[in-house]
Amino acid sequence: MSGRRHDPAEVLLARRKLRIDEVVSQRVRGLTLVLEQVHDPHNLAAILRSAEGLGLQDLHVVEGPKGFRPSQAVTQGADKWIDVHRHESAAACAGQLRARGFRLFGSQLEGQARSLQELPAAEKLALVFGNEHAGLSEAFAGHCDGFFRIPMSGFSQSFNVSVAVGITLATAMQNRRTLGLGGDLSEEEQAALRQRFYALAAPSTRRLRGGEG
Repeated sequence: MSGRRHDPAEVLLARRKLRIDEVVSQRVRGLTLVLEQVHDPHNLAAILRSAEGLGLQDLHVVEGPKGFRPSQAVTQGADKWIDVHRHESAAACAGQLRARGFRLFGSQLEGQARSLQELPAAEKLALVFGNEHAGLSEAFAGHCDGFFRIPMSGFSQSFNVSVAVGITLATAMQNRRTLGLGGDLSEEEQAALRQRFYALAAPSTRRLRGGEG
């Protein structure tokens, strides 16, 4: 039996490998999402799918008493392609993001909140959402550089948090594209992510995980 380690890329179909390369080239880390104690499993799963599908590589979570447990039936494997960073508190999360050069903007229904189109798309942005019932806490609001709102034209006063995240991220990504900003990973980051995705997509890995996402 040979001890040679196989390169996962060698066993991937060419079209699958090309798809992974395309996805990695468009991955974004200069725009990230923060969830503060969002706990409904279906909401968490829907948010994961939206974030991954729109090209984000990182998701930050301030865990509440119920932890972070997205519904696996709803994520449909999206969770394996995205990096989830867990934090014990709003202060710890905000401090880490600021150290990486992010400006933090919280979702807010009222008050001095700017529209999504007014967010500084050229800068490193962390968009923060509070939980389903209480919204953004005062503790996390105190760490934000500003707030944003989603314009609404109907009688409903708010969107479900997973819907709000989807609208916000889609708009923020479009704002980036308008400025000519695409994927922002370095060559080294892309190379590492490609190898990781090749391994996740390889047939032997899929059998162990119970299916391909």
